[in-house]
Amino acid sequence: MSETLALIRAGRKPIIGMVQLPPLAGGSGYRGGPMQEVLDAALSEAGILSGNGVDVLMIQNLGDIPVAARAAPVQIAWMTRVVAEVRSKFGRPVGLNLLENDAEAMFAVASAAQADFVRIKIYVGAMMTPFGIETAQAHAAIKARNSWCARGVAIFADVHDRTGTPIASGGFEEDVEFALRLGGADGLVLTGKSYKQTLEMVAAARAKYRDAPILVGGGVTAQNFGEVAGIADGAIVSTSMKDTGSAVGRFVPEKVQAFMAEARKASHAV
Repeated sequence: MSETLALIRAGRKPIIGMVQLPPLAGGSGYRGGPMQEVLDAALSEAGILSGNGVDVLMIQNLGDIPVAARAAPVQIAWMTRVVAEVRSKFGRPVGLNLLENDAEAMFAVASAAQADFVRIKIYVGAMMTPFGIETAQAHAAIKARNSWCARGVAIFADVHDRTGTPIASGGFEEDVEFALRLGGADGLVLTGKSYKQTLEMVAAARAKYRDAPILVGGGVTAQNFGEVAGIADGAIVSTSMKDTGSAVGRFVPEKVQAFMAEARKASHAV
């Protein structure tokens, strides 16, 4: 079983720290430079998170925005190297997300690098995103997981991710049902366009699927984690631990420490 799922089922409320990569070869923002520079940056960020008590690491290719419809072979290769080295060095569960929403590419990485989970942002239905229409990846994800000896890799599916607009949807609750019951996702990642909407989405999903693992995917701070922990099973965190107050900044050890201290208090209080 996925280690992250095991933490959730044990009631641990894991904090998942996002390691955002600079541009990868094959991505739109790449302007040259060796693989080692990308790897060094990832190891540095992962080291700050791991060294200050973050439970789980997740690697994402934020530097490749704007993204294509599918990941390039060289992006897959570079991501595999990063995930494998972070996993080996820090001994933490490591998940990944490719912003191309390419489930086959994510499972190629996961199966080779022994990742713990993948996050897939459009898993059922379709969304209009800043880069065009992106469509469901449930079939590709399940087929790849079954075919490539990756059955221990969990699938966390976003439903109505805040960076897009649902197309011809029957509504949020129906798409939650499709993701879990028809799509076979192991858990959900929910993030509204505002913190208030995020809480409403989590409450609606929890009312329908009481035991489904639910992670909050954004907007979580040291100050509101107690509220989040009361209704969700964990959180994916980046911005509130950084020097710039945005996803593209660098982690500040003191901010990571402060966040984790408050998270531990809140988790014990739940």
